[in-house]
Amino acid sequence: MQKFFRFLIFSLAVFTSCQSDHKLKETETVSPGKETQMFFPVTDFLLGQLHELDSLPITPLRTMKIDDSEVDSVWLKREDIRNFATPFITPVIDSVSMSPYFSTRSFLDQTINSITLTYDPKIKLPKNIHLRHWDVYVDPQKGTVQRIYIVKEFEKDGISTTVQLTWNVNFDFSIRTIEQASGGKPIIKVEKMAWNFD
Repeated sequence: MQKFFRFLIFSLAVFTSCQSDHKLKETETVSPGKETQMFFPVTDFLLGQLHELDSLPITPLRTMKIDDSEVDSVWLKREDIRNFATPFITPVIDSVSMSPYFSTRSFLDQTINSITLTYDPKIKLPKNIHLRHWDVYVDPQKGTVQRIYIVKEFEKDGISTTVQLTWNVNFDFSIRTIEQASGGKPIIKVEKMAWNFD
């Protein structure tokens, strides 16, 4: 347990020092076989967002569109939002769980005024890990997270599925699902859950 807390303190120190450099250049970090990398704790962050949503006096709006169909919308209960977000809570995205499989790069993207932390596989992933990529966008002036983007891919019953989450912090999140049978036309479904309409 003490080793864990020492690692956590060390990791936070490394992350803080990285955040203070607002002129980050694109750099590849630790390669396989080296020490654990410091990853932004995406899962804990999303759980914090969901916890905050549970306490807000709001009625979220869900919109859905499949291919070229008209947009369908319905008001939700607050607790329903957690059901839509649950597939992105597992596996846990943090340094301990994901550093054996993923590497991180960070760079300042001046076109969108954001420090982007981007994560990609560094080895062939086990079959039980459907996670393929994720990005964390940080405001370089405020040091706050603006957006999180996660991609998962899997195949079941001959259908290849890609699921993309875009979480706009404190506003909404959307889930884009692309399903395609071998040789078939892809079916694209986009669902959006919004709770802040300012």
